[in-house]
Amino acid sequence: MTGVPLRWGADAPDDVNEARARLLDAAQRCFEERGMLKTTVEHIARAAKVSRATVYRYFDDRDAIVLGVLLRHTDRYLSRVRGRIERQPDLGAAIVEFVDLTARAARRDVSLGMLFTAEDARATGGIIAGASVALFERVTEFFRPIFARWAGQVRPGVDVGDASEWILRVLLSLLTVEGPRRRSADAQRAYVERFLLPAIVRT
Repeated sequence: MTGVPLRWGADAPDDVNEARARLLDAAQRCFEERGMLKTTVEHIARAAKVSRATVYRYFDDRDAIVLGVLLRHTDRYLSRVRGRIERQPDLGAAIVEFVDLTARAARRDVSLGMLFTAEDARATGGIIAGASVALFERVTEFFRPIFARWAGQVRPGVDVGDASEWILRVLLSLLTVEGPRRRSADAQRAYVERFLLPAIVRT
C-alpha cells in the first residue's frame, strides 16, 4: 500500500496506517449507529468524508473493513486485560481468569461478541469464520509469554498454540452453545477449572 495517493484533501492523514485507522473509526461509528449488517461501504465513506474510491484504496472490500474493525477491537481488549491475567498466581488461575473475563466481555460488548456469535457468522457470509485464524493467532501470542513464565506448570507435550486453540474453542462453545443447565459465574469458573485445565496444566 505504500505510495498510494491519499485522497483526503487538506486534512490528509500522514501515512497509510493512519488512513486505515480513520476508515476503521468511521466504520465502527457506522456499526454502532446502523448495525454491522446494514452498514455499506458508502455509509463508511460518508462517515469518513471521503469517496468510496478512497475507501477501496485501503481495503479490498467491505469484508476486509469488518474484519479490521473486529480484530482491532480484539487487540485493544487483549491489551486491557493482559495485566490482570499476568497478576494471577499460576497458569491455571490465569487461564480460568481469561476465560471468565472474555466470556463476560463478549456478552456485553457488541464488537467483541461478533467474533463469537454463530448467527452473525452465518448472516455475514463467513466474515467471522474468516476471522477465526487471525483470532487464534492473537490469542496464541497473548498466551505465549504467560506460558513461558509458567513453563514448568504446562502439561508435557502441550504447546502454547494447541493450548490457546483449545482455550478459544471452549470460549466459543460457552458463548454459542446453550448448555443443559444455567450456571452461576462461580459454577462456570469451577466447570472450566475442572474440565479445561487438566488438558493443559500439569497436575
